[in-house]
Amino acid sequence: MKLNFKLLLALTLATPMMSYAQDDKTADEYKNEGNAFAREKNYQDALASFQKAIELWGDSADAATVYNAAECAKKINQFDEAVNLYQKSAALGYKTDYSKYYIADIYGKQNKNEEKLALLEESLPNCQDAKVKSFMVKAIVKDYRDKAMAHYNEGNKILGECQTAKPEQFDEIKGRAKEEFKQAKPLIDKALTFDPENETLKKINTQLKEQLK
Repeated sequence: MKLNFKLLLALTLATPMMSYAQDDKTADEYKNEGNAFAREKNYQDALASFQKAIELWGDSADAATVYNAAECAKKINQFDEAVNLYQKSAALGYKTDYSKYYIADIYGKQNKNEEKLALLEESLPNCQDAKVKSFMVKAIVKDYRDKAMAHYNEGNKILGECQTAKPEQFDEIKGRAKEEFKQAKPLIDKALTFDPENETLKKINTQLKEQLK
């Protein structure tokens, strides 16, 4: 009896495809697999499993899994993917405050400081979690304080030129220093709107007022 070569070849090629289909996992199985990897701190494989689960779920993705996937992506420095997943988690209403805070934190790591500050200020009024709110305030205050101190320190550096300058140069030097202090003042004022009892900010503000007299 002669074998049909074309039929044999077709059956041979079809066999692995049929096996693959039989071995395919459900979204829930991928989720459970991802959770197991995450417990082992194997965040790379955990992320891959979570992503497969999310893809299979489509528009019905489990919000907690989306958030957990974002956490894994952040831990392995896949920041763009982490931002995408945190945004999806926030859109699903899961740990919205944390998701927005971590997006801002990632923006900071990516040197997107203006985007970071804008997101924090936008998110703060609607933040319901007291702990996250304190994180947001601290980050906002630090940003304004650091910017203010850059001008403040530059102003003091310029004033230091007076030690070696001629008396007739003092007014010009003080004028340049004053411009730096002028730029620092509104930044400190802004920081104080978020943390009015901050003693360090109040001290800097007092010193700036003295310099601007």
